[in-house]
Amino acid sequence: DRMVRPLRRMVRTVLALEDDPLRVAQKKAPREEGLARELAVVEQALHKIAELMRLGFGEAGAHIIKENMRLGDRVEVNSEMKGKVVHAIYGFCDIRNFTDCTEALQGEVIKLVNEVAAIVHQSVVDNLGTPNKNIGDAFLMVWKPKGSYSITEVADRALRSNIRIMIETAQSRRLERWAKKPAIQHRLPGYHVKMGFGLHFGWSIEGAIGSGHKIDASYLSPHVNMASRLEAATKQFGVMVLFSEDVFGLLSHNVQLLCRCVDRVTLKGSAKPMRLYTYDVPMIKARNGTLDDNVQLGDPDMSTDAFFELVPPTTDPGFRDLWAFAMENYLGGPTGEDADWHVAREVLDQLHTDNELDEPTNKLIAVIDSLKGQDGEHPVAWRGYRTLEEK
Repeated sequence: DRMVRPLRRMVRTVLALEDDPLRVAQKKAPREEGLARELAVVEQALHKIAELMRLGFGEAGAHIIKENMRLGDRVEVNSEMKGKVVHAIYGFCDIRNFTDCTEALQGEVIKLVNEVAAIVHQSVVDNLGTPNKNIGDAFLMVWKPKGSYSITEVADRALRSNIRIMIETAQSRRLERWAKKPAIQHRLPGYHVKMGFGLHFGWSIEGAIGSGHKIDASYLSPHVNMASRLEAATKQFGVMVLFSEDVFGLLSHNVQLLCRCVDRVTLKGSAKPMRLYTYDVPMIKARNGTLDDNVQLGDPDMSTDAFFELVPPTTDPGFRDLWAFAMENYLGGPTGEDADWHVAREVLDQLHTDNELDEPTNKLIAVIDSLKGQDGEHPVAWRGYRTLEEK
């Protein structure tokens, strides 16, 4: 019986791994003796292998593991399995000024990246998402409809996750110690670890990318690339997060009211004009913000309303209403024919007076001034959107 019991446990482990590779819990080896002890060690090894596969493949690779477990006596990994179409929210974030950090810290930069990864991954998992790829200074995250949660709840949680990461990054004493390293401060005086975020919704092909030598489980789609481009565009708009109109349309009404459209553009790789939105993320007092330095956002059971009450946008409803009026006069409807840049510019000047540090206001004033004609109005060819030339 002492030999049969561990053999039965191992069989159950293998069957559970075949059924759902992501839910095989690692267990401590039972206390056994003799041959039974050796079997228990093998059983423990199976749990460790399962955990390593979970870490290596992630959610996108679960079906790869399941299918290969069903290959029977076949030893090699089948890298030619067909991918499947999924619809999801794709998030892309990266660490700002990472090249300078790498040159300053050299090999120790890995420790900084892993500190950031711990914050990013935990927030994503707590908010119904899945970390997919770590790409040096950048992270790809995915939110798919999950269980009983509606796509609206998932979208709200995706935005929550991004906001939480920004604030917890600022709160991290370990990251602050890295940022204060003389080698970094010499290159970037006053540097703090900061990140930019992009969110987009659409279809992708989920599957195994690679060969029998190396496989990555990931997502292929222009929509994934769009999330990366939105993150890159945050620098042009002076914001920490940008999300597409596709994501905005999925958010709950109460959360939508807290966001604002910052422009309508076409980005590289897409000819379709798209409205871009942001959330004016508040910051802790230690970073010249208004939030308590010890604000706690890590409770995954916190309601969406409670979360956004803790981290309200830095702009008030009156400011956002006036901004929306300026934006509509700038865009001029779907075709741009109703644009009135004189009105838009006048309102933007008022907003600038109210808040000189609001970057979207300053950026839009600069855009209008660079594109307007001699009469101060929009160009004749204006169609209600502009092209972002940069990636």
